[in-house]
Amino acid sequence: MSDDNQVNRRDFIAGTTAAASAASALGAAASASAQSLLAPPPGFDTQVPLVENWNRQLGDLVDVTSGLRRDAPELGHPAVRDRHRIFCYLLMKLIVRFWNGNKRGPLGTYPLRQAQIDRPQLPERPQRYRGDMMSNPGGLRVNWDRYLGHNIACIAVDGNGEIIDFDFNHNDFFRSSAEHAESRMVRRLFSLTDVFDGWKTGRKVSDKPHIASLNDVTLYTSLESCAQCSGVMSLAGVRQIIYLQNDFTAYKIGNIMYNLANRGAGVDSRGDAILDWQGKPVPSLPGAPIPIAGSEIQLDEFKKLNDANLVFARNIIAAKAANGKDPTDVEGAFFVPDRGRPDFDPSITSFLCTDVALKIFQDGAAKLDTLNLDPASRDWKFPNRPDNKDILTNQECLDKARAFFVYADTEGYRGSPHKL
Repeated sequence: MSDDNQVNRRDFIAGTTAAASAASALGAAASASAQSLLAPPPGFDTQVPLVENWNRQLGDLVDVTSGLRRDAPELGHPAVRDRHRIFCYLLMKLIVRFWNGNKRGPLGTYPLRQAQIDRPQLPERPQRYRGDMMSNPGGLRVNWDRYLGHNIACIAVDGNGEIIDFDFNHNDFFRSSAEHAESRMVRRLFSLTDVFDGWKTGRKVSDKPHIASLNDVTLYTSLESCAQCSGVMSLAGVRQIIYLQNDFTAYKIGNIMYNLANRGAGVDSRGDAILDWQGKPVPSLPGAPIPIAGSEIQLDEFKKLNDANLVFARNIIAAKAANGKDPTDVEGAFFVPDRGRPDFDPSITSFLCTDVALKIFQDGAAKLDTLNLDPASRDWKFPNRPDNKDILTNQECLDKARAFFVYADTEGYRGSPHKL
């Protein structure tokens, strides 16, 4: 037998043994996996959503198609989509009004937001980047361009179509990773406990105060919610969340929580089931808000923001690979400080400071002023309860949204509670 044959035979035996070992290991793992998939562990096996979803793949757990058909069938109505788009356009206009891309401060260089340089100061050095600055300052209305942050915000709307308030992400302002827009907004809603106002938050659940249940409130947010905000909204009982853009680093956690939420029927103080306007049981708390992507309401900006974000991330990563090792190579960076290393972080918060993102938000914001509702949609109400005269028509929602922006432009601030 030649040496070549001996080598080949050794290789064959070694390869066969390795393959057999791998197959054995895979078989054992598959067997163990099959056993683990039989049922949830004791204690969890009484939770119906877990039992029903225990054997499903991740792709199934993030798919909310059937849930939307069940819990938000009204999305199939063009007038409902019109109503949601009105508030999305308002949110975009508020973000543009309070736009601040100074994630790393107003000094330094942001190659991807050159259109936001404070033009009157261009002859001076160093140049500054425009932050939250109004077009007509004066008196008590002063410009605030030293704010550090980015552009993630949300608004809350009650079941009648009345706008409650708006808020922004303030992580950088408070040097915290927990000051997200949705979490801040939910805390704001609960702080209204002692405020006598005209908006409602749904029927009482058990003996809890009326404010404790927000099951008639919709939050509109510019970015898909993270685990923290999804959890806070779930505990608060927020009915649904409509988001303008995917967060590709949030792992679809809102969808997963929605599919796994244990939503038993709520009962009042007498033990009777609480029914909604359709006569269906109102879920008890905790639950999870219905996650509605902008694409579900045919919001054009949803795809534009997602596509632009992917391009931004791809370009930043490529630029870092090409130039990031040398601090003098800054081409393609998000931020270049006067001293120190350039920022090649492809995070979505950086994208939401760029000129590209601003232009998409500006285009969406402009639609609030130019929108003309179809006659079939103009006088439409949701949920069309003839016994509830407080529900606004779509045209009234549009008028209220425009009026709210005028108020916010004059009286609003990025981080403070606002009038009702």
